[in-house]
Amino acid sequence: MTEAHWIGALVSTGGALLAALVALWGHHWLQNRLGRRIRNAEDVKTRLYSFLSLVAEYWMAESRDTVLEAKVVAAKLIVLAELNQMQHHSMRLRRWFRDTESSRLDMLDAATGGCFQQSAWAPDPSRVQTVTREMGRIMRTLREAC
Repeated sequence: MTEAHWIGALVSTGGALLAALVALWGHHWLQNRLGRRIRNAEDVKTRLYSFLSLVAEYWMAESRDTVLEAKVVAAKLIVLAELNQMQHHSMRLRRWFRDTESSRLDMLDAATGGCFQQSAWAPDPSRVQTVTREMGRIMRTLREAC
């Protein structure tokens, strides 16, 4: 083999290796990004279920519970932050965030509206139903957006 053949073979091999490395890196990057987005969506769903559990416990109780009120407020702030963070992952999730604004507001209003933290407190199971319904809409569309 001549020197020109060796150089051609090295250039071809080097180009093929470089292309393979770029393809592997791209695949890894894409999978990592997609995996992170899906993990975050699952974390949000878990947080929403925990929030629903607290809201249900609060609005179904026999009497006002100030400790539970504090837990609901804290969970609400965490849910708000996590839902807000989801919109930064992709264009589809930004659209999802915009499209679910009404459901998010209705869910949060039902959770902490009415006589929440009021001295004239009374159980209100209909608020749990509203939170559940709006949360279902948020989670269903989140699954589609991911």
